[in-house]
Amino acid sequence: MRSIHARLIIGYVLVVTLTVFIALIVGRWLLDKNMLRSIDLMNAAEFQEIHNRVESAERSESAFLKAVEDHADLDEPLYYFQIRRKDGKIAFRSPNMKKAVFSPNPPDAPHCTFSIQPLGTVRVSEFAEGPYEIQIGASLGNPQHLFRSYSQVALILLGIAFVMSLFFGYWLSLLALNPIRRIQQTASRITADNLSERIPVSEAEDEIADLARLLNQMFDRLEYSFGRLWRFAAEASHELKTPLSLIRLQSEKLLLHGNLATNQQESVQQQMESIDRLHSVIEKLLFISKSEFGAIRLNLHRQNAQELIHAFAEDAQVLCEDANVRFEVLENVEITATFDAVLLRQALLNLLQNALNVLHSGGVVTLSSFREQDRWILAMEDNGPGLPEDKLQEVFEPFFRLERDEKCGSGAGAGLGLAICRSILDLHHGKIHAENRASATGLRITLELPL
Repeated sequence: MRSIHARLIIGYVLVVTLTVFIALIVGRWLLDKNMLRSIDLMNAAEFQEIHNRVESAERSESAFLKAVEDHADLDEPLYYFQIRRKDGKIAFRSPNMKKAVFSPNPPDAPHCTFSIQPLGTVRVSEFAEGPYEIQIGASLGNPQHLFRSYSQVALILLGIAFVMSLFFGYWLSLLALNPIRRIQQTASRITADNLSERIPVSEAEDEIADLARLLNQMFDRLEYSFGRLWRFAAEASHELKTPLSLIRLQSEKLLLHGNLATNQQESVQQQMESIDRLHSVIEKLLFISKSEFGAIRLNLHRQNAQELIHAFAEDAQVLCEDANVRFEVLENVEITATFDAVLLRQALLNLLQNALNVLHSGGVVTLSSFREQDRWILAMEDNGPGLPEDKLQEVFEPFFRLERDEKCGSGAGAGLGLAICRSILDLHHGKIHAENRASATGLRITLELPL
């Protein structure tokens, strides 16, 4: 059983129910002991009355027996009387004993419990009086009936204790685990994109408060480490832009002079292309770093999404024709939403470029824009090789690329396009996810934006 909540409830129910059960058993045992002790004292008091009556009578056996018989007539409804001589012969039995006979008590047990037919269970006390052994018995029928009632009540109380312990155990376990549940909820919200949130710490100086403080200290260290990492990326990207611009400027001057050999001009052209690619990578890194720090201000406007798709489709047609790939808009529902048109268009261009990197001549890219409840859905599909299932979550990580021999092809580029898409969707409080097409080969990437 994995749930601590369930284990606490079961443990509480077992402890409470077992405690009540033991208390009832001990109470039954104590009640039995006290009852027998009370009956023994009453038998002794009864013998004392007989002793007092006999002392005032004559010393003959007939007078002794007559005194006992007179007393037995008075207390016959409550007690049984039997007198045994020293030779073991019975000298007197009270009429209420009928045919029953008391056996002698063991020498070391003046009070014994016997089951005697037809009297039932009887508590017999034996006392010496001169040459006689007087046995006085009290029926245990009424006490046994009381014990049966006690057992029935005890079962009812045990059932009540079980139900009540289940109820209180449930709420007590909720109360005990509530601080841990708050820690879990807060910790689940703390991600690489949200490192500033902290677990609330109660004023109580207990183990849970210590755990919350320890976790907050760990999150402080993580936030500091992530901050240094992204600051380094942002600062390095910014510092590299100037020298790259100077190198490109010098390369352009070499080409303008026109005194270079043909092979030298080609080398300079390749150098400028490499500088442009490196500059593009730096711009993308700088964008991701700024989005992580929340330094990008969105130009949000409530506008027609259908117009954005129309404008993007015109550019997409040109790019796809150049790559001999067909582009289609399958669905473009009229939707009014709040978004940054420039950034969202950049995200769609990145998705398109990602598809073009893996498609061969004659491939197809489709785009659908529709509404689903309170969300605006943009879905771009291609008929390329798709992705391995275990890579669908990693594809949005910076610098993610697959080798040429893997399923998705060459994976041209720096591996930052989809990471930028995720950053743009995060800025819009939206979601992005990738999946392989179910009906055919290819990849489907879905953007979800709140309306």
